[in-house]
Amino acid sequence: MRFAITLLAFSQLLAAQTFPAVQEKRLWPDARGEIRITENGMEFQKAGEEAVLRWAYPDIQHFDRVSRTEFVLLSYEDAGWRKLGRDRQFRFRITSGELSDGLFETMQQRLRKPVTDRAVGQISGAEYELPVKHLHSWGGCEGRLIFTADTIYYQTNHAQDARTWQIARDIQSVWSLDLYQMELHVYENNRREFSQTRIFNFALKEPLDPVFYRTLKLKLYELESTHLAVR
Repeated sequence: MRFAITLLAFSQLLAAQTFPAVQEKRLWPDARGEIRITENGMEFQKAGEEAVLRWAYPDIQHFDRVSRTEFVLLSYEDAGWRKLGRDRQFRFRITSGELSDGLFETMQQRLRKPVTDRAVGQISGAEYELPVKHLHSWGGCEGRLIFTADTIYYQTNHAQDARTWQIARDIQSVWSLDLYQMELHVYENNRREFSQTRIFNFALKEPLDPVFYRTLKLKLYELESTHLAVR
């Protein structure tokens, strides 16, 4: 019975959902219309026009949930010679409703590749926390690293840098040179180079628990071994 209920809930999330939205553009006027999220992909139709922009999930190179009402979609489509062959990127703002955690999770399963999630909400089941400073190229921002059984969160007032990383999908490795430093190597928006990682470097305000660190490293090693065995 529980399986049937879970399957029903999952099917409901896959049902097409439509939101009024704005396509935000840097050099041109924004375009109002509707975003439609379906089992097979995403669509955007400008108000008053019949033409529809469509992206099947395999055609979405990277998806960035900036917030529950904003997202950036990176396609494989060439942006044109003026941008030196870069792939075309689309930014949208939902004006009514939101890209909920449940819907976003369903989309992630369809995308089948790492995503960027900056919408850190209520966190339950925390196993370990550390006050930290995320070191940028210039300066940084302060917050907390929060670890649960399957997720790592960076919670900060600097919304652009907040993150939710699923350990089994988004984290390649963790590294610590000493008790007051930690690196997270994550798969994030590398434009066709999904084997490459982005490094998030954190200065720790409290010493890292070596037992927890060892446990986390072993968990990642076991996940990597499992993935290699499946391949």
